[in-house]
Amino acid sequence: MTIRPLGAACAAAALFLIAGCEEQTPGTAAPQSSAVPSTSEAPATSTTQASASRPSTTASEATTPAAGGAVAHTPDGAASVMEQYHHALGEKDLETVCRITGPAFDGGMKECRQLTPMQFGMLSADDVKKLKATRVDRAKLQSKGPDKVVVPPGAIAPQIAMMAAQPKTFTMAWQDGTWVIVD
Repeated sequence: MTIRPLGAACAAAALFLIAGCEEQTPGTAAPQSSAVPSTSEAPATSTTQASASRPSTTASEATTPAAGGAVAHTPDGAASVMEQYHHALGEKDLETVCRITGPAFDGGMKECRQLTPMQFGMLSADDVKKLKATRVDRAKLQSKGPDKVVVPPGAIAPQIAMMAAQPKTFTMAWQDGTWVIVD
């Protein structure tokens, strides 16, 4: 993702929305990490089908991320990481936010660490309160194979004004033993 100079408000919105203000050239797409299978490699299944057909998490499917706690290699695990991301925004926890969203930035962790503090400065007290209370409705997630989950805007509540103004669908991928936001 390349964040173009669009003003402080749009830059912050772009950070929160992971490219919500980014201009896209029709017919182009951001490169995908090789760790994320394409939809042709893994058939898409609904969340209900994925949950019903997937056995319970084993020790080899769950790992311990840097922030602690096991993350299941399931859509429920992706939802838990999405909640961690929003809670970290509310706590203004730069390391956790960048651990989860760094892969979505063209400049990776370095770019995330440079741009995210601007976003923190734009959060109101009400935004912080809402972010700390964010929950993800697991029934609204879209499993796109074993290593990819799509989180539509309607799955996240409550939403801060920035999210409501420019709804963003998040794409999460299983990379290095945890879920991360890749788009």
